[in-house]
Amino acid sequence: MLILSILKSLIMIFIMILPGVIFRKFTPMTMKNCDGINSFVVNLAWPCLVIDAMQIEFSMKILGDSLYIMVLCLILFAVLFVISFPFAKLIRLTKTKQYLTIFMLLFGNTGFIGIPVIKALYGTEALFYAAIMELVNDILLFTVGIACIQLSAGSEVKIRAKDLMSPGLIGVLVGLLLFLCRIEIPAVIALPIETIGTCTTPLAMFIIGFQLGGLSLKEILGDMQVYAVCFVKLIIVPLIALLMVKVWAGDIGLLEKVFILDFAMPVASAAAIYSQAYRGEQSFATKSVLLSTVISIVTISIFAVIIEL
Repeated sequence: MLILSILKSLIMIFIMILPGVIFRKFTPMTMKNCDGINSFVVNLAWPCLVIDAMQIEFSMKILGDSLYIMVLCLILFAVLFVISFPFAKLIRLTKTKQYLTIFMLLFGNTGFIGIPVIKALYGTEALFYAAIMELVNDILLFTVGIACIQLSAGSEVKIRAKDLMSPGLIGVLVGLLLFLCRIEIPAVIALPIETIGTCTTPLAMFIIGFQLGGLSLKEILGDMQVYAVCFVKLIIVPLIALLMVKVWAGDIGLLEKVFILDFAMPVASAAAIYSQAYRGEQSFATKSVLLSTVISIVTISIFAVIIEL
């Protein structure tokens, strides 16, 4: 019964992708219009969702669980960083694509897809831990991740402190601060924050659908290196996460479920965005993002069922 409920929730989330595909193919809406929606989601709706989710009563247990999941994240990121080097060489990528592949194996679409999926499957409490994972993810993305992107573009590695302060990270930090200080947001402010936050899931799915609507299957399906990246990102990475918690914790509770599913997400859209910004391997990044997103509809469902067995 629980597995059926999970599958229904996943199906409902992924059905929300369809309007985006339809709008891309059959309406005058352009990528510029979609970028406006994306800006709203990234800069306002998503931070509001995170702040609202972190408005829970303080307890030492939740604090301890948060530290636990942060440690798990750091360990798995370290493992993935180590194995990504030999994998990138194994599939005979150019040096620039090797650095990009390291980025893509490390960072998944934990925001646009991960947070909506986890919220739908496990509720607000799980979303709190997903936000904690997002904190670790964002710090590493804007340091290690940006360095990989710069190297893939043949640029000088230059990390700026101000780049760390993304809207999503600020939202997590604000929510965490309110949680630690035991501050409850007044209802007159909390309700608008909650309402704006609820826009995140449908709009994020619409954006993904709009991007997929422009997918050129002929170009993507012929690149075997993209298939290899997708296989490792969508199958091997979550399997490592699953084995890790089995060894570490034994039983798979809510924290472990959030941890495994978060690492089951497709390649982060940031791979394509930053490859374009730094004039790196944009085509390879875009193909990997889009194809992994399509395949993840199946693989996320599989792992969501496996962790319930």
